[in-house]
Amino acid sequence: MSSRQLKSKLRPIDPEFWTVENELPDPFPFSTAELDAIERYFGGVLDAVFDSKPRALPVATTASQKGKKR
Repeated sequence: MSSRQLKSKLRPIDPEFWTVENELPDPFPFSTAELDAIERYFGGVLDAVFDSKPRALPVATTASQKGKKR
């Protein structure tokens, strides 16, 4: 049996055997600038996800799309 076959047999597939370790401090320290960046980049998507009225997701704008007329 090759080592590749052996590794695949030893890998637990059932989530019951998985272990999640959280080594992050509680509460997690973050700066105001980091929170502003998260809100800036994900604000539209988060508003669409958590808004009680369904609406279309915002269209992502890439650097190559800026300045192009639609």
